[in-house]
Amino acid sequence: MTQSPHQSNSLVVRQALWALQKEVLNSLKQQFDREVGYNAAPTEWFQVLMTAERYVWLRELTSLMADIDIMTELEFITEQHAGTAKSEIERMLFEQHSSDSFNKHYRDLIMVDSSLLPLHNTLRAALQNLPQMSLTKEQALAERKSWQEEHRQQSRKKRN
Repeated sequence: MTQSPHQSNSLVVRQALWALQKEVLNSLKQQFDREVGYNAAPTEWFQVLMTAERYVWLRELTSLMADIDIMTELEFITEQHAGTAKSEIERMLFEQHSSDSFNKHYRDLIMVDSSLLPLHNTLRAALQNLPQMSLTKEQALAERKSWQEEHRQQSRKKRN
């Protein structure tokens, strides 16, 4: 299997995004624990994350992360794949004047919890190694769906 030049850079971005998501969830759990006055058990916290309306905004990040996991498992990561990943992450996390729900909640959280800033900056630095693409949200979503189809085809081919 030939690896693309974007393979290792995409994996670094994936790692940085996972680390940031983990810290976002830790920060939200600490806020929740302060609000309820006790340390919620992991099962209770998971249930709250899945059902509470106030955390619906996290689903967009979870979806993107699942798609990036799929992309990094592809046999060959193209410039289009890597550029789409960069475009989507930048849209969600780094756009200054976004009306996107995730972006707004995320920016509010960074203002309250400065422990997110080092991971935010690590992700920003990792993204610099991916190609720049200008895509609309709809184009990026279509590209992400194509990753899933390509992954399914590669999995079928490996089984046969």
